[in-house]
Amino acid sequence: MFAQADRLRLIASLFFSGKTRRKFYLKLAAMTENGLGLNDALETMQKRLARKHDPLHLLLSEALVRMQSGASLADAFHGFIPDAEYMLIKSGVDGGDLPNTLELTCGLIEAKEKIITAIVQALSYPALLCSLLLVFLLVLSQFVVPQLALIVDPTRWEGGAAALYSVAVFIGTPSGIVMLCGMAGGLIATLTTLPHFTGRLRVKCDKLPPWSLYRLIHGSIWLFTLATMLKANVQLSVVLDDMLESTKRNGWMLERIQAIRAQLNLGKSLGEALDDCGFNFPDAELVEDLLIYSTLPGFDTRLYTIAKQWLEQGIERINTQCKVLNFALLIAIIALLCGIALAVSSLQQQLGHSMTL
Repeated sequence: MFAQADRLRLIASLFFSGKTRRKFYLKLAAMTENGLGLNDALETMQKRLARKHDPLHLLLSEALVRMQSGASLADAFHGFIPDAEYMLIKSGVDGGDLPNTLELTCGLIEAKEKIITAIVQALSYPALLCSLLLVFLLVLSQFVVPQLALIVDPTRWEGGAAALYSVAVFIGTPSGIVMLCGMAGGLIATLTTLPHFTGRLRVKCDKLPPWSLYRLIHGSIWLFTLATMLKANVQLSVVLDDMLESTKRNGWMLERIQAIRAQLNLGKSLGEALDDCGFNFPDAELVEDLLIYSTLPGFDTRLYTIAKQWLEQGIERINTQCKVLNFALLIAIIALLCGIALAVSSLQQQLGHSMTL
């Protein structure tokens, strides 16, 4: 049986999604901004959820119990929300500007949702094309070619038909199966090692997909998170220390944050730290811009605007890279279909020729 803490964390993971948290933060911000006490606002929402039999009322009940024991709002929801949101809310409580900080937290959630939506939309079509290509190859080797072989002896096939037969036979052999499994295994290994592959070789790979796509996605989210926290008056050193703690399982991100932290400890600005790390993170062009902006007054506020703009550009780049992948896969499918059509045409000619003899 789950302990109470484990049960609440499970409820949070299943029902306290980003979209739900954003609605909750906005409602809480509106209530407190209009003069309702924090405890009263939470208790009101808890009762509403309980009447609807919503499992989230258990989270709010636990949060109220923690606050009655002296915990702040951030500590009351610790373990139920991501670390970045916890830090933002904590800064709002400490700075006495909770409504504004809750709105910033909603902006952070919305930014992540935009990136995730862009990824799903951009990669769904390539995934469909890859599946179709695989299905075509399997149908070719298991059904099309064997049926054609019943009509004309494969040893007499010429031109495109002979090439088609060779491909189909190879796919059906152990070597062909090993090659297909190796390609699928290589793709799976590449995707699963994206958070763990580090070092100078990874820096070079980050210029090519899928590593460049991973850098773009996580770099955009990282920059926006950093900018949001700085706008909420969280010290840069505190932000990076918390990020180091929360990214221990992501060696790629950990390597970059450690390098940035080390450069900042030498007294460098954020732009200089990003440049001297040599990782081109989040992006080489962006680092060059930050080198200039970091020397200007009001950089923390300016960084938030830059991060929002970069997030929108990042979504466009994700779509662009996936369009290139879509085009390449579409060409491969068309080439395969054309090969089949030419092979069938060649067989018809050979069959017609043999019948006239």
